[in-house]
Amino acid sequence: MSETSSTDLAAPEGKRRPGLRRFLGKAVPIVFYVLLAVFLVLYLRSVDWAQLAEADWNWGWVAVATLISLGFRYWGVGIWFYLLRRLGATGLKGSGVTLTYVYAKSWMGRYIPGAATWIIGKVYFASKHGVSKARLGVSGLLEGALQIAATLALALVLLLVDPRTHQLDPWLIALMVAAFVGCVVCLIPQVFVWLIGLALRILRRKPLDDDVRPGLGTVLGGAGLYVAGAILSGSAYYFITLAVYPSLKGTDAAFVIGAASMASAISMLAVFAPGGLGVREGVQALLLSIVMPVPIALVVVVVTRVWSLGVDGLFLLCAAVPTWFRRGGAGDDAAVVHDGAPAA
Repeated sequence: MSETSSTDLAAPEGKRRPGLRRFLGKAVPIVFYVLLAVFLVLYLRSVDWAQLAEADWNWGWVAVATLISLGFRYWGVGIWFYLLRRLGATGLKGSGVTLTYVYAKSWMGRYIPGAATWIIGKVYFASKHGVSKARLGVSGLLEGALQIAATLALALVLLLVDPRTHQLDPWLIALMVAAFVGCVVCLIPQVFVWLIGLALRILRRKPLDDDVRPGLGTVLGGAGLYVAGAILSGSAYYFITLAVYPSLKGTDAAFVIGAASMASAISMLAVFAPGGLGVREGVQALLLSIVMPVPIALVVVVVTRVWSLGVDGLFLLCAAVPTWFRRGGAGDDAAVVHDGAPAA
């Protein structure tokens, strides 16, 4: 089936003037990178470097945490491929190097306010390699909702079974539960498709084709993969916390993983904050102060902020290097995906 159908989330190609298309083709990447640079600078300026200098690092645990966290990011690439295939994308085999780099670049877009930047980045950059914009858009929205719901679910289980969490104000716990229920409702396939349809009507786009609509199996499979990913990510945060606070008990591992998962999920819901800046740290500090002294919890928050940015940079570098080698060899065109339509 041709992918040049009404399912594309962008305006029909025939209605765009060639000059405008060329201009957007050059302007969009420039705007993306400029905004990313600006907000990365602002992100780094917000760090309390004096507090960071006081941290006593155990570099062995830092290395363990970094490897696990890097693995989590590649796990996310695998989930993206899984969802694209379940939504009918073809020709992905052999394009892993190129699309992993696309994912890594787009992942950095989380530091630009507005959660849509991460999704828009994948749609724009991956469509240049022939992947259907409709499937990219739907998979991106599905990824975001699944990641938040799965991470919230893990956090609620790990935190609410711990009696120490009952120290928190009831309204905060109720807010966590309400956010989880809201995400689950949005992930019901009929509701999810209805919400996308509503957005398309507002944008005056044609409705999705049936073959781009996710089924219950796709949602459940993606949710399971993201729960595993949340455990992986939370484990990395436990080890980076242990690197700063070696007195942390092994029995506190589940609580720290739950705290990291809750902070991550809430920060993703806070679309106004670049990289969840301020929101993630506030939730993390509040929860960690239950299992460690408040001053140490604040140091851990600063450490994890800088460390997480460093891992994101390492992920981008690891994804970019194979792409650079490929460009020097067979060329970029060798990695173009054929998903039923020519590359945009």
